[in-house]
Amino acid sequence: MKYSEKYSFWALVVGSAFDLLCAIAIFSDSFRSPPMQPRIRVHLADGDYFLRLGLESLLASSPDVELEAVTGTGDEAIEAALDQRPDLVLMETTIRDVSSPEATKRILAGAPATRVVMLSAVHDIETMTRAHSAGACSYLAKNAVSTDLGVALRMIHSGNMIFSKPADGDQFPPHSTSKYDFKSQLLRQASPRDRRLLHSLTQGYTNAQIASLLHVSEGTVKAQLAKIMEPLDISNRVQLAVLVVQAGLLDDVRPTAPLSAGPLRYATPRA
Repeated sequence: MKYSEKYSFWALVVGSAFDLLCAIAIFSDSFRSPPMQPRIRVHLADGDYFLRLGLESLLASSPDVELEAVTGTGDEAIEAALDQRPDLVLMETTIRDVSSPEATKRILAGAPATRVVMLSAVHDIETMTRAHSAGACSYLAKNAVSTDLGVALRMIHSGNMIFSKPADGDQFPPHSTSKYDFKSQLLRQASPRDRRLLHSLTQGYTNAQIASLLHVSEGTVKAQLAKIMEPLDISNRVQLAVLVVQAGLLDDVRPTAPLSAGPLRYATPRA
């Protein structure tokens, strides 16, 4: 083989190999997973040592949350929040030294981008109103915390408000005309059986627990939830639970039998 022919042959081989590598790189890049959302920087402020340990474990196991600081008093919570300026402060309402409404005001005055979420064993309208007036963006019942907490905090961080149903009232904050009205109307058309399913969902029960309560398979529960969520243009259980409460579907539903798992109830998102 002449020198020129050999040169042309190897040039063709090298050129083809380079083209193949470029194609592989482009192909691989097109299937690359989208970047993950940054984790929410959360501070936990709770004076109850044992409950705080449980919440620490729950938050630490959530893929949505980076537990940045844990404090046991109002003064410590204020100091940590002003120093580190987290995305969210999850604060127990009976925190010591400084009242939770006062701590909320001082945190928001010095770190206005931080959002304060109240966590309480007491969820009456008066206590919730004081917290809301101080600037708290959400209010979660302490006995309602479950593995959905990370998802709920993600919703709150995105601009939604979640309030547990008051023990002595209908809903907090009150119903208002908003972009959710159309979705509420769709939900009000739900059959009695679907309303029982949705009621169980707002109690924080898993698909397996709901299946047991309604005497159907877990696959049936998943399929029915997907069918309900599709026209509402939502993609997860927490969003659906918020809409269910906002639509007022809990008032005329026969309660489901209690289970050992604590309920997590959701209320109206911000208009």
